[in-house]
Amino acid sequence: MTGQLFTQYFLADGIRATPEWRASVSRPGAFAAFRDGLRGVFETFGRFTRPNESVTEQDLIRPVLALLGWTDALPQQGTARNEDVPDHLLFADARAKARAAVRPTSDERYRDALLVEESKRFGLPLDRRDRNDTVQSSTPHGQILRYLSTAETVSDGRIRWGILTDGGVWRLYDQRARPRASGYFEADLHALLSQGDDGLRTFHLFEAFVLRQGATTTFLEHALSEGRRYEKQVAQDLSDVVFGSVFPVLVDALARHASKDLSEIRDAALIFLYRLLFVLYAEDRGLLPVHDPRYDDYGLRKRVRDDVAQRTQDGDTFSDVATSYYDHLTTLFRLIDRGDPSIGLPPYNGGLFAAASAPLLQDVRLPDAVGAPIVFGLSHTPADGSGSPRFVNYRDMSVQQLGSIEERLLEREPVRSDEGVAIRLDPYARKDSGSFYIPQDLVDLIVERTLEPLVEERRQAFEEKARALASDRRPKAQRPAELRPLNPAEAVLGLKVLDPAMGSGHFLVAAVNFLSDAVAELIEYAPAVPAWLDERYASPVVARVERIRRDILDRAHAAN
Repeated sequence: MTGQLFTQYFLADGIRATPEWRASVSRPGAFAAFRDGLRGVFETFGRFTRPNESVTEQDLIRPVLALLGWTDALPQQGTARNEDVPDHLLFADARAKARAAVRPTSDERYRDALLVEESKRFGLPLDRRDRNDTVQSSTPHGQILRYLSTAETVSDGRIRWGILTDGGVWRLYDQRARPRASGYFEADLHALLSQGDDGLRTFHLFEAFVLRQGATTTFLEHALSEGRRYEKQVAQDLSDVVFGSVFPVLVDALARHASKDLSEIRDAALIFLYRLLFVLYAEDRGLLPVHDPRYDDYGLRKRVRDDVAQRTQDGDTFSDVATSYYDHLTTLFRLIDRGDPSIGLPPYNGGLFAAASAPLLQDVRLPDAVGAPIVFGLSHTPADGSGSPRFVNYRDMSVQQLGSIEERLLEREPVRSDEGVAIRLDPYARKDSGSFYIPQDLVDLIVERTLEPLVEERRQAFEEKARALASDRRPKAQRPAELRPLNPAEAVLGLKVLDPAMGSGHFLVAAVNFLSDAVAELIEYAPAVPAWLDERYASPVVARVERIRRDILDRAHAAN
């Protein structure tokens, strides 16, 4: 199960505390019927050798929807080519479906629906365009995003959920997720059937869109809020660990091993911590090649984080002399900075991992007795009042949460004391440096007010040119050349955003999320604008992305 809509914490742990999960476990009959029904559906479907979309929808997708309780599904009723409406609208009950069925237009039918569903042939990758489809020029992923955008608008915000599936892989999308492009939950239903019941039970529960009796929020809304609550709690617990023990211990250790000015020691400690946080986040998010067996012996996860956790749990002793963990980390930082194709690692040479950014870290070698508690502290937080440690999955943390920790570190400064070096709070440090954490809602509002007018300018310029070309007397084949320079998705990609005081990059991350959603929407929107074209217009960004994808794959194969 993948995607970034729900936190790994909730999928692995939090879901088990919900009334829905406990009810499913205590009354196993309904779940067993669902599981056995799925097996029967897949066994029957297995007789087809190369099922097309129609067969997949009729013999696999609709039966699965029925097992999930979606017996009231209305097949699409749109234009002759059916390119602008989803395959199904799903309804809470038969009465809502009946009301929608008699409405005269596709847009009006959204008013009674709960969510939209788009079907694809079995085995079709959901992020790749079907080359055999002469109607659709976009990916299935792009299609469902377009349908959700339309559904949200015409239903006055009532519809926020969508399902995209090839029958085997099922994705649940949330229109309100940010960024929308990664705001989905994916489950490989075919694979789950061969595993234990927990994953299949989770998939079953995530189809609970209707309020249970006496509830004020749906199960899905509870899952999202629980994930946000956990993210905030982990960030707070991690902050307490960083400020209360990790940073003071690190500064004191560097001061003991290097006769340097305290300001230089502080800067080196900050860079070391930022490097560790970067690697922890990047590995948990799959931004570093953690699934490549060539990398795992050199990464942080297996040889440092997991080893430290196991030895700490076993009550093992960490040496006051040996520097194995620090040596491993120093080597990893150098590899990240320079890259190493032999282990599938590209260079991340932005400066953070450059040796010149903190020469002091090259001159010292911290013993395992210092390094191990630092790594353990950044990898675990107390789970509850008992103080038992819980593993921190950085995948569930936002870069904004990490950025707030990094910025608050700037308030701490080392001072000499009788016991060595202590850390004190400097309330003026952030004011002097202009470092302030801004709430996410305010960041989103500022980014939207700044960038949305620029996006709309480019959208309108494309529309105006398309309208002008509609009455042009030249052959239609000659007119698209004048549209290409105004393609809105490419025009938005050409925008340059400057944040002179970027700090942790809070505003820039929000800007990238906003613009990526805008580009995805414009790719889907552009084909319908020049309606006078005999052939479907395709955004040149689609081909551009495909070239980049092929280049990445070619480089990966070459490295192997």
